Amino acid sequence: MTAIPDSCLDTLQDERLIRLLAYWQDKIADGQMPAPAAIDPSDFKFILGYVTLVDVEADPRRYLFRLDGSILASLSGMDYTGKYLDQLGMPEYCDFVAATYDRVVDGMAPYAYRKRGAFDKQSFSEETVILPLGEGRKVQRLMVAVIPGGRPGADNKMLI
Repeated sequence: MTAIPDSCLDTLQDERLIRLLAYWQDKIADGQMPAPAAIDPSDFKFILGYVTLVDVEADPRRYLFRLDGSILASLSGMDYTGKYLDQLGMPEYCDFVAATYDRVVDGMAPYAYRKRGAFDKQSFSEETVILPLGEGRKVQRLMVAVIPGGRPGADNKMLI
């Protein structure tokens, strides 16, 4: 199993991530995670280009990128829209991302991390929050926001 960092949800540094988390928390109904239909992208224009929506397929579990944030796609040079995580051709990075997604799906709770490192011979630095969306006790979609550079104002320093 791939090791992932402890959650930094309570110590997020980027103000946009803090605002997105608050938006998600405001959408919680009856103590349950928000349903995908409860989320309106026009409500978080301040971070929209950094948000990726990932569909969760249950059996077998796979992650399909429904929509990759336009700024993230531009900075990385890769648009993941319409692709499965396990098809990206970067095994170390995909194993790490799958482990973070699994944590959120299994726990039905948000997770955040700051990480600097290298995967598949590519360097990266980011602060990320992963928010579950679903109904009942089933996560149907993940709303993933990534701020490259891992610190406020460093969004133009993505190295992937």
